[in-house]
Amino acid sequence: MHKRALAAIAIVILMGIAGIAGMSIPSNPSGATAPAHSEGQTTIAVMLLDQHKDTAMPDNFALCGNPGPCPPHLPSDVKNRPIAGGDNMYGTLDDCPHCSAYCAPASIAMIATYLGVGAPKNQQDDIYDNGKNPVSGEIRGNGNIETHGLGMMDGAGGSAWEVQDAFNYSIGVGNHVQYNQSGGIGFPALTAAQLKQYIATSHPVLWLDHGGQPNNISDWVFDPSLQAMQGHAKVIAGYDDKDTLGTTMDDLCLIYDPWPEYNDKGFLPYANATKGPGNTFDPYWLPLRDVNLTDLTDKYLVDTTIIPEFSTVLIPIAGISIIAIIALRKSAGRDSEG
Repeated sequence: MHKRALAAIAIVILMGIAGIAGMSIPSNPSGATAPAHSEGQTTIAVMLLDQHKDTAMPDNFALCGNPGPCPPHLPSDVKNRPIAGGDNMYGTLDDCPHCSAYCAPASIAMIATYLGVGAPKNQQDDIYDNGKNPVSGEIRGNGNIETHGLGMMDGAGGSAWEVQDAFNYSIGVGNHVQYNQSGGIGFPALTAAQLKQYIATSHPVLWLDHGGQPNNISDWVFDPSLQAMQGHAKVIAGYDDKDTLGTTMDDLCLIYDPWPEYNDKGFLPYANATKGPGNTFDPYWLPLRDVNLTDLTDKYLVDTTIIPEFSTVLIPIAGISIIAIIALRKSAGRDSEG
């Protein structure tokens, strides 16, 4: 075959591969990537979940129905429990300590629901019940909540890896990678490029922010010394590089924060935050510099679940590539023989 004709065939094949590759952008069980307001923006269709007791699981705390029924709470119980007679303010003594402590279960539930994980592994009560360390008094997986309102640890200061165990319960053992901004063997720091790539490939990131607790979280619920140990869990599900490649100074991250106050009270949680898609107070856009990847106390967990569309699309692409290579080699051989 003539080399020009061979080149033309190669171009057609490569265009076909490119076309299929263009269709291989992973979709997800929860919906397609949302429209971008700039060329460099990608968002993942995560559903915001507010932290709160979400099942009828029995609870040892008297105000939650023990002894007696333990129905799910409303997200507003974070600011008052019981509802009758509550002061309707966040960070005061009548706040439900259980709901106030559920940022990690709620954030894990967001990611699990996005991945298509069903009940009970996408339920906040079950995530807590199966992740909290038994040393704390919680009996894992017994369908009862013994340690009302303690929150969850993530290894900070040598504490138990309760958040990691809860993540393993929810999405499967070993189905995530961990980044420690302090570095260390096996747990390197997450970079801006990696964060951007995870979002681009539809992997929401669990952010364990040790400096980002809600400003008015009740000291009655959490002792101030524990607040630094536990931090506040959120989900990063969007990235916008503002079409300025080569610099991250103006990059933004879309934060899904399980603390229900922001939409409830209508304000943004940080001075530099801006409203999210649909003019929401939560999720909100936060500058990458405020996410602060240099904070040595923070950790990030990312699922490594293979999105089904990858296996069904990439195999045909690989097959076409192999066929193209074989065809080119055979044609080249015929040309050299002629």
